[in-house]
Amino acid sequence: MSVEQLPLLPADPPRWGGPAAVDTDQIRAQGRTEYAVRCQGCGMVHRHISPGVRTAPCGATYTVPDGDEIADDSS
Repeated sequence: MSVEQLPLLPADPPRWGGPAAVDTDQIRAQGRTEYAVRCQGCGMVHRHISPGVRTAPCGATYTVPDGDEIADDSS
């Protein structure tokens, strides 16, 4: 019998008041998917190894969506 752990927060952070999702380009690297984000704060491209709420080296905070989520440009 396996016990499934429920997430503490929903998978869609903007829905619960988290930072807005951003557009990403997926990169296939060493057997995993990484995410390249053009930062709206500093204009540089930041690379992240997993989706979720992330803080860039410049200090900007945003949500990196997984492959099934779509960034919403309405914010």
